[in-house]
Amino acid sequence: MIGYKITYHTENSYSQTVKEAIFDFLVLPADDDRQRRLSHKISSTLKEPVFMYKNLYGFDVLRIRTSKAFDHFEFTVHSTVHIKKEEERDMRPLSIKEEVDILTSDSFRIDNFLFLRKTRYTLVSPKNKKKFIRYDGKKHVFDFLLELNNHIYNLIKYCTLSTDVHTIADQVFEMEKGVCQDYSHAFIAVARENGIPARYVSGYLNQGVGFIGDTLMHAWVEALVPGVGWVGFDPTNNQLAGENHIKVAHGEDYSDCAPIKGVLKTTGTVETKYSVQVIQEQQ
Repeated sequence: MIGYKITYHTENSYSQTVKEAIFDFLVLPADDDRQRRLSHKISSTLKEPVFMYKNLYGFDVLRIRTSKAFDHFEFTVHSTVHIKKEEERDMRPLSIKEEVDILTSDSFRIDNFLFLRKTRYTLVSPKNKKKFIRYDGKKHVFDFLLELNNHIYNLIKYCTLSTDVHTIADQVFEMEKGVCQDYSHAFIAVARENGIPARYVSGYLNQGVGFIGDTLMHAWVEALVPGVGWVGFDPTNNQLAGENHIKVAHGEDYSDCAPIKGVLKTTGTVETKYSVQVIQEQQ
């Protein structure tokens, strides 16, 4: 097991007083077969109870509701998590023909409909689809996905000021620059276009390894390889997701995995800052 201590902190300042608010935070490390969340501690300047519920995909969401007036809000979560060391998996247990037969079967497409359909974030115009690579059914799906990971990594230049949380894959292919969210939406768009289910993943990165995008929350992709299952790909860093990737949630795209959502009664604007600290525990 590899242990991590994670601190997520957000600070919101409002130009006009907020009279009532509901905040949802999707920031807790997932608790599943791959990783075990051992503990978490929450603090909030609102001093309101924190309720936990599961979203559509079964991930824990923290909710705070208040009718107290405020113009500044801070929220912090400290978590500890253990991740299983990666075991080597055979990524090509089936023949290429068997993989193609599965990908093209009606039952497979129905079972994985959510991660095959186009969403607002993953729509791409015919003009920009010329930058896609195509799966021709002559190689293993895993090998194609490795090629796709490398293709997106080389196509897009990492640039923190080029996009925002509303940027869609079509714009990313047009500009050929972006951040981890954009790399992930681009990868998903191409995978789904080729009939391979892919889902957006949000989480944290081991900050002691030197990854691109490790200073805040990170995004990568899980794609469904026939005969293997869901496999993580990090196109921002051109590698497989592994022991240095700490998952929070997955969904169709960013809209399912946004770390904070809220409903506020105010007429003003908000300035948001957040920080992430990930410390690997000594073995």
